[in-house]
Amino acid sequence: MKKFRIESGVFDIFPKLHIGVLTFQGIDNEGSGREDVLKNAYNIFCERIKDTGAAHPNIMDYKDAMKMIKRKKGCSASIEAMAKRAEKGGDMYSINPIVDLYNSVSLKSVITFGGEDLDKISGDMVLGFAKGDEEFIPLGENENSPPREGELIYKDDMGAVVRSWLWREADRTKLTNETTNALIYMELVNENRVEEFYIALNEAYQLVLDELGGKGSTAVLTKDSPECFI
Repeated sequence: MKKFRIESGVFDIFPKLHIGVLTFQGIDNEGSGREDVLKNAYNIFCERIKDTGAAHPNIMDYKDAMKMIKRKKGCSASIEAMAKRAEKGGDMYSINPIVDLYNSVSLKSVITFGGEDLDKISGDMVLGFAKGDEEFIPLGENENSPPREGELIYKDDMGAVVRSWLWREADRTKLTNETTNALIYMELVNENRVEEFYIALNEAYQLVLDELGGKGSTAVLTKDSPECFI
Protein backbone atom coordinates (compact mmCIF):
# COMPACT_ATOMS: atom_id res chain seq x y z
CA MET A 1 0.00 0.00 0.00
CA LYS A 2 1.03 3.58 -0.59
CA LYS A 3 2.03 5.78 2.30
CA PHE A 4 2.07 9.49 3.01
CA ARG A 5 5.16 10.23 5.05
CA ILE A 6 7.29 13.10 6.30
CA GLU A 7 11.09 12.89 6.30
CA SER A 8 12.62 13.33 9.75
CA GLY A 9 14.66 16.38 8.72
CA VAL A 10 11.45 18.34 8.15
CA PHE A 11 10.78 18.24 11.89
CA ASP A 12 14.19 19.78 12.55
CA ILE A 13 12.74 22.92 10.93
CA PHE A 14 9.14 22.55 12.08
CA PRO A 15 9.02 20.41 15.24
CA LYS A 16 5.32 21.15 15.83
CA LEU A 17 4.20 20.60 12.23
CA HIS A 18 0.84 18.88 11.69
CA ILE A 19 -0.18 17.51 8.29
CA GLY A 20 -3.80 16.48 7.86
CA VAL A 21 -4.24 13.68 5.31
CA LEU A 22 -7.64 12.90 3.78
CA THR A 23 -8.10 10.09 1.29
CA PHE A 24 -11.24 9.39 -0.74
CA GLN A 25 -12.25 6.43 -2.90
CA GLY A 26 -15.08 6.24 -5.38
CA ILE A 27 -16.04 9.92 -5.48
CA ASP A 28 -18.05 11.43 -8.33
CA ASN A 29 -16.07 14.49 -9.42
CA GLU A 30 -17.77 14.91 -12.79
CA GLY A 31 -19.75 17.94 -13.88
CA SER A 32 -19.50 21.57 -12.88
CA GLY A 33 -17.70 22.81 -9.80
CA ARG A 34 -19.20 24.13 -6.59
CA GLU A 35 -19.00 27.80 -7.48
CA ASP A 36 -21.62 28.89 -4.95
CA VAL A 37 -19.79 27.20 -2.06
CA LEU A 38 -16.47 28.63 -3.24
CA LYS A 39 -17.74 32.19 -3.66
CA ASN A 40 -19.41 32.17 -0.25
CA ALA A 41 -16.13 31.05 1.34
CA TYR A 42 -14.20 33.67 -0.61
CA ASN A 43 -16.54 36.40 0.65
CA ILE A 44 -15.95 35.20 4.22
CA PHE A 45 -12.20 35.22 3.59
CA CYS A 46 -12.26 38.75 2.13
CA GLU A 47 -14.22 40.02 5.11
CA ARG A 48 -11.85 38.32 7.52
CA ILE A 49 -8.75 39.94 6.06
CA LYS A 50 -10.23 43.28 4.99
CA ASP A 51 -8.28 45.26 7.61
CA THR A 52 -4.98 43.42 7.23
CA GLY A 53 -4.79 41.88 3.78
CA ALA A 54 -1.88 39.48 3.42
CA ALA A 55 -0.56 40.74 6.76
CA HIS A 56 -3.32 38.83 8.60
CA PRO A 57 -1.65 36.90 11.47
CA ASN A 58 -2.78 33.49 10.18
CA ILE A 59 -1.35 34.23 6.75
CA MET A 60 1.86 35.56 8.26
CA ASP A 61 2.31 32.18 9.97
CA TYR A 62 2.73 30.62 6.54
CA LYS A 63 4.74 33.48 5.12
CA ASP A 64 7.21 33.18 8.00
CA ALA A 65 7.34 29.40 7.59
CA MET A 66 8.24 29.77 3.92
CA LYS A 67 11.20 31.94 4.91
CA MET A 68 12.60 29.01 6.89
CA ILE A 69 12.94 26.63 3.95
CA LYS A 70 15.00 26.46 0.80
CA ARG A 71 12.57 27.45 -1.96
CA LYS A 72 12.21 29.01 -5.37
CA LYS A 73 12.99 32.72 -5.16
CA GLY A 74 9.93 34.90 -4.91
CA CYS A 75 7.40 32.12 -4.38
CA SER A 76 4.77 32.32 -1.65
CA ALA A 77 2.31 30.05 0.11
CA SER A 78 -0.98 29.46 -1.68
CA ILE A 79 -2.98 31.14 1.09
CA GLU A 80 -0.87 34.30 0.78
CA ALA A 81 -1.47 34.32 -2.97
CA MET A 82 -5.21 34.13 -2.31
CA ALA A 83 -4.96 37.08 0.08
CA LYS A 84 -3.09 39.18 -2.45
CA ARG A 85 -5.74 38.36 -5.04
CA ALA A 86 -8.42 39.49 -2.61
CA GLU A 87 -6.55 42.75 -1.92
CA LYS A 88 -6.64 43.52 -5.65
CA GLY A 89 -10.34 42.75 -5.89
CA GLY A 90 -9.80 39.56 -7.88
CA ASP A 91 -12.22 36.64 -7.99
CA MET A 92 -11.86 32.97 -7.15
CA TYR A 93 -12.62 30.75 -10.13
CA SER A 94 -14.27 27.35 -10.05
CA ILE A 95 -12.01 24.47 -11.10
CA ASN A 96 -13.86 21.22 -10.41
CA PRO A 97 -16.00 19.94 -7.54
CA ILE A 98 -13.40 18.55 -5.15
CA VAL A 99 -10.93 21.40 -5.69
CA ASP A 100 -13.68 23.95 -5.10
CA LEU A 101 -14.71 22.16 -1.91
CA TYR A 102 -11.27 22.00 -0.32
CA ASN A 103 -10.46 25.55 -1.45
CA SER A 104 -13.62 26.74 0.26
CA VAL A 105 -12.52 25.20 3.57
CA SER A 106 -9.02 26.61 3.11
CA LEU A 107 -10.44 30.09 2.63
CA LYS A 108 -12.80 29.96 5.60
CA SER A 109 -10.19 28.50 7.96
CA VAL A 110 -7.13 30.33 6.55
CA ILE A 111 -5.25 27.03 6.54
CA THR A 112 -3.34 25.77 3.50
CA PHE A 113 -4.72 22.81 1.53
CA GLY A 114 -3.55 20.84 -1.48
CA GLY A 115 -4.98 17.96 -3.46
CA GLU A 116 -3.89 15.26 -5.90
CA ASP A 117 -5.38 12.42 -7.91
CA LEU A 118 -4.40 9.45 -5.75
CA ASP A 119 -4.16 7.12 -8.76
CA LYS A 120 -1.51 9.40 -10.28
CA ILE A 121 0.75 9.26 -7.22
CA SER A 122 3.52 6.73 -7.93
CA GLY A 123 4.65 5.01 -4.74
CA ASP A 124 4.65 7.01 -1.53
CA MET A 125 3.72 10.68 -1.19
CA VAL A 126 6.61 12.25 0.72
CA LEU A 127 7.27 15.66 2.24
CA GLY A 128 11.03 15.99 2.12
CA PHE A 129 14.03 17.52 0.46
CA ALA A 130 14.80 17.54 -3.25
CA LYS A 131 17.88 16.01 -4.83
CA GLY A 132 17.51 18.61 -7.56
CA ASP A 133 16.86 16.23 -10.45
CA GLU A 134 13.18 15.50 -9.84
CA GLU A 135 10.95 16.11 -12.83
CA PHE A 136 8.40 18.86 -12.24
CA ILE A 137 6.05 20.20 -14.87
CA PRO A 138 4.00 22.96 -13.25
CA LEU A 139 0.23 22.99 -13.36
CA GLY A 140 -0.95 24.15 -16.78
CA GLU A 141 2.50 24.05 -18.36
CA ASN A 142 4.53 21.53 -20.37
CA GLU A 143 8.18 22.31 -19.65
CA ASN A 144 10.20 20.65 -16.91
CA SER A 145 11.17 22.99 -14.05
CA PRO A 146 12.98 20.80 -11.48
CA PRO A 147 13.43 21.92 -7.88
CA ARG A 148 16.71 23.11 -6.44
CA GLU A 149 18.78 20.70 -4.40
CA GLY A 150 17.59 20.83 -0.80
CA GLU A 151 14.28 22.52 -1.67
CA LEU A 152 11.38 21.35 0.50
CA ILE A 153 8.91 19.56 -1.76
CA TYR A 154 6.16 17.01 -1.89
CA LYS A 155 7.38 14.15 -4.09
CA ASP A 156 6.69 10.61 -5.23
CA ASP A 157 8.64 8.01 -7.21
CA MET A 158 8.19 9.94 -10.47
CA GLY A 159 9.30 13.39 -9.31
CA ALA A 160 8.12 16.50 -7.51
CA VAL A 161 4.41 16.84 -6.79
CA VAL A 162 4.59 20.32 -5.22
CA ARG A 163 7.57 22.67 -5.39
CA SER A 164 8.61 24.86 -2.47
CA TRP A 165 6.24 23.07 -0.09
CA LEU A 166 3.23 25.41 -0.08
CA TRP A 167 3.66 26.88 -3.54
CA ARG A 168 2.90 25.22 -6.88
CA GLU A 169 1.55 21.82 -7.81
CA ALA A 170 2.49 19.54 -10.69
CA ASP A 171 0.27 19.06 -13.71
CA ARG A 172 0.89 15.30 -13.62
CA THR A 173 -1.08 14.62 -10.43
CA LYS A 174 -3.79 17.27 -10.67
CA LEU A 175 -7.39 16.56 -9.74
CA THR A 176 -9.74 16.44 -12.73
CA ASN A 177 -13.38 15.61 -13.49
CA GLU A 178 -12.20 12.04 -14.14
CA THR A 179 -10.73 11.65 -10.64
CA THR A 180 -12.40 8.95 -8.56
CA ASN A 181 -9.74 8.46 -5.87
CA ALA A 182 -8.34 11.61 -4.28
CA LEU A 183 -5.77 12.78 -1.76
CA ILE A 184 -6.23 16.05 0.12
CA TYR A 185 -3.68 17.35 2.61
CA MET A 186 -3.47 20.39 4.86
CA GLU A 187 -0.66 22.01 6.81
CA LEU A 188 -0.60 23.53 10.29
CA VAL A 189 2.46 25.54 11.32
CA ASN A 190 1.05 27.38 14.34
CA GLU A 191 0.55 24.96 17.23
CA ASN A 192 -1.90 27.38 18.86
CA ARG A 193 -4.39 26.68 16.06
CA VAL A 194 -4.70 22.91 16.57
CA GLU A 195 -8.40 23.09 17.42
CA GLU A 196 -9.13 25.14 14.29
CA PHE A 197 -7.05 22.67 12.28
CA TYR A 198 -9.14 19.69 13.37
CA ILE A 199 -12.38 21.58 12.72
CA ALA A 200 -11.22 22.36 9.17
CA LEU A 201 -10.06 18.77 8.60
CA ASN A 202 -13.41 17.35 9.68
CA GLU A 203 -15.34 19.94 7.68
CA ALA A 204 -13.42 19.17 4.49
CA TYR A 205 -13.80 15.43 5.00
CA GLN A 206 -17.55 15.56 5.55
CA LEU A 207 -18.12 18.12 2.78
CA VAL A 208 -16.47 15.92 0.16
CA LEU A 209 -18.40 12.82 1.25
CA ASP A 210 -21.71 14.70 1.36
CA GLU A 211 -21.21 16.34 -2.03
CA LEU A 212 -19.33 13.68 -3.99
CA GLY A 213 -20.12 10.38 -2.29
CA GLY A 214 -17.65 7.54 -1.96
CA LYS A 215 -15.80 6.65 1.20
CA GLY A 216 -12.74 8.05 2.93
CA SER A 217 -10.37 8.19 5.84
CA THR A 218 -8.36 10.78 7.71
CA ALA A 219 -5.04 10.87 9.55
CA VAL A 220 -2.87 13.54 11.15
CA LEU A 221 0.91 13.31 10.82
CA THR A 222 3.25 14.77 13.45
CA LYS A 223 6.79 14.25 14.65
CA ASP A 224 5.59 11.34 16.78
CA SER A 225 3.50 9.83 13.97
CA PRO A 226 5.15 10.78 10.66
CA GLU A 227 3.41 8.42 8.22
CA CYS A 228 0.11 6.82 7.31
CA PHE A 229 -1.35 4.61 4.62
CA ILE A 230 -3.22 6.28 1.76
